[in-house]
Amino acid sequence: MRVLGIDTATRIGSIGFIDGDQVVFDDQVKIKPGGAEKLPAVLNEAFNKTGRRLEELQLIAVGMGPGSYTGLRVGMAIAKGLAFGLGIPLVGIVTLEALAVNAQQQGALICPVLKSRKGEVYAGLYQKKAGFLEELLPPMIWEPEKLVDLLREKRKPVVFLGEGIEEHTDYFSSAMENFALFGTGVENLVHGAELARLGRAEWEKNKENQLYTCLPLYLRRTEAEVRWEERSCGVGSAD
Repeated sequence: MRVLGIDTATRIGSIGFIDGDQVVFDDQVKIKPGGAEKLPAVLNEAFNKTGRRLEELQLIAVGMGPGSYTGLRVGMAIAKGLAFGLGIPLVGIVTLEALAVNAQQQGALICPVLKSRKGEVYAGLYQKKAGFLEELLPPMIWEPEKLVDLLREKRKPVVFLGEGIEEHTDYFSSAMENFALFGTGVENLVHGAELARLGRAEWEKNKENQLYTCLPLYLRRTEAEVRWEERSCGVGSAD
């Protein structure tokens, strides 16, 4: 199956194209500032370089987040536009899950971490069983201290992955004692080809086209929503 994977949830996004078990391309994209808007041009360049055509695609897998609100909106709009225009199905994949597949350490729990606001992080918890990824905790917003408290109770090695570990490596390392392991280099980046593989597995499992149902996984209300609610609450109030 020929699948395109797109993720724009983080500062470094990714596009990848697989044809069966072959990785046709797997490229990184700088998302900020304005990187997500440049995605169509990057896609065209990647297809042209490899001599492939968008019309070959049979499925699109898009990262749902959590992550950058703007990046998610733009990336998902592009992915849905492509799927609609090509008349092919689309599936959504949690970005943290796409990060978790990068973990190489055997027998360890996997905790992908992405930056949120207010010193908090987006994180989930996974483990690999018989070559498959199992979700132990769904994506949530965490204060680093509370996340560590929960992970320490597991008394198992934990692999931390993702751009969210940059600011917290020292804390995770000291607070988790000898149980903390860390991804390095490209392990901390989403790979479009891996996202495409996850999307293919999701499609083969359910055969459900999510073109009209897939939404960004925000977890937190946007600033615009908060301001709108504040203004709405003030309507009609006395001076």
